[in-house]
Amino acid sequence: MAITLKPQPNLVIACPPDPLPHLPPELHLHIIETIAERIPFSPNQDQLYDPIDLATLCACSLVCKLWLNTARARIWSSTRLSGRLRSMALIDLLEAYVCTYDSIASGDGHRENDIPGRARVHEMACSLARLSIPSFAARIMYLSIRETRGNPWDPKWLDNALPYLAAHLKGLHSLEIERVTWEYLSSHSRTTCLESFRRVKELVLRGCSFHTAADLCEFLAEFDKLEVLTLDGVHCMRSDAPRWYLDAWVDGKKCVSPPSNALRAVGMRGAPMDTVLEWIMSGIEYRKGIGMRGVGITSAKLGGVGIAEAEVVGRFLREVGESLSELRVGFDQSFVERGDAFTDQIDLGRNSTLRELHVFGLVVPSPDPTAEREETSLTQLTSLLSPIQSPMEVLSLAMYPADIRAFSMVDFDGMARVFEKREWAGVEEVRVVISNKGECGFGRVVKQRLSKLDERGVLRVNVGFDEREVI
Repeated sequence: MAITLKPQPNLVIACPPDPLPHLPPELHLHIIETIAERIPFSPNQDQLYDPIDLATLCACSLVCKLWLNTARARIWSSTRLSGRLRSMALIDLLEAYVCTYDSIASGDGHRENDIPGRARVHEMACSLARLSIPSFAARIMYLSIRETRGNPWDPKWLDNALPYLAAHLKGLHSLEIERVTWEYLSSHSRTTCLESFRRVKELVLRGCSFHTAADLCEFLAEFDKLEVLTLDGVHCMRSDAPRWYLDAWVDGKKCVSPPSNALRAVGMRGAPMDTVLEWIMSGIEYRKGIGMRGVGITSAKLGGVGIAEAEVVGRFLREVGESLSELRVGFDQSFVERGDAFTDQIDLGRNSTLRELHVFGLVVPSPDPTAEREETSLTQLTSLLSPIQSPMEVLSLAMYPADIRAFSMVDFDGMARVFEKREWAGVEEVRVVISNKGECGFGRVVKQRLSKLDERGVLRVNVGFDEREVI
C-alpha cells in the first residue's frame, strides 16, 4: 500500500536554532585553572583549601574529555594513602588502566608481559576499565603514604602495596612516608621503593624507624636528585655512626654515598641530627675536594636543638657558609639556662647571604623573687644576633614568658642596639610572637622597648598560641 503525502501550502518548516558558539580552548583552560589555582599541589597547615573547590574541579572533569584532561592534573596531583581498603582500591584502578590497554594491544584479553605473582585486577575493575583515556598515574606528583598502627611485626598494607605503587608512579616529584619501620618491609618492597622513587626531588619522613643511623644515611643517599629533605620524628635504634665511617672508602667507593648534589633545603626535628648533619658535611667536603660545586644549602630548619647538638649545628652553619639564606632554629629549654654554650658554638657571621632568621622555643622563666638583683633574660639571644653581617630582611622570635614580670626583664635594650646596625637597615619585618594570653600588656611592653622598630613600621607583635612550626 502506497501512502502519498500532499504538500501543505501554508506549512512553515521550523529550522533548528543556531548551534551554541564554539568556545576557544583557551577559555576552557582559564575556567579550570581559576579553580585549580585555589588548590595547592601539596596541602599542609600553611596551605589549606576549601573542599568545595575540589568538588567543583571534579564536576568540571565530567563535562568532556578536554575538561577531564585539564582538571585531573590538579585532582590527582596530591594523593594521600593511609589504609589498606582505600589504597588497594587505588591500585586496582591503576591496574585496570594497564589491563585495558594491554588487552587492546595483545587482542586476546590478557597481558603480554604478566609479572609472576602480581595481584589480579578485580573483575569489576576490569569491566569498568574499558576507557578511551590514558591513566592518571602520570598526573600524581605528590604521594603521601602512612602505615597503620599495630604490632610491629603484623602484616602491613604498605608492604603489599609499595611494589605496585612504585610500578605505576614513575613521575613523582614529592614523596612523604609516615610511620614506617624500614627493616620490617620485605626486601622486594625496599628494593622497588628505592629503584622507582630514587629520583624524587622532595622527601619527607615522619615517625619512621631505622635500625641504625648509618642505615638512615644509606637510605637517604639513594635519592640522588633530592633537593628538599625533611626528617620529623625519625628514630634509630643506634645513632652512633661515627664520622670516620661516613668518610670511609672501600674498593674505590665511599661506604656511605654523599647526599644529592642538588640538596638545597634541610629540615630536622626529633631525628639523629648529629649523624645526618655530619653526613651532609662529609658530602660537601668530598665535593670541594674533587672541585665539584653544587647548589649549596640555602635553607636549614632545625628543631629541638640542645647542648648536645650545638657543636655540630655550629660546624654545619659554618660549612654551608655563604649559600644559606634562611635559618629556622628551635632551641630546647637549656638555651635559657646555658645559652652561652650555644652562642660559643653557633656563629652566624660567616653566613653572608642570610636573609631570614626564625627562632623558636625561647622560654622566659619568672625571675627569682628572693634574688637581690633581677638579672636580664635572654642576653644570649642578643649574642646570637650580634655577629650577623648579612643584610637581613625578616626576623621572628617566638617567646614563652612565664608572666609579665619575666617578660619585662628580656634584654630588649641589647636587641635594640643590634637593630641599629647597618645590616638591619633594610629589614622588612621583625615579628615577636608571645605565646601567653594569661596577662595583658605583653604587646605594649615590646613596642615600648623596641620603639624605633615600631616607628619604622616593621615591628609586628602577636600575642597568643604560635601556630608556626620549625619544619
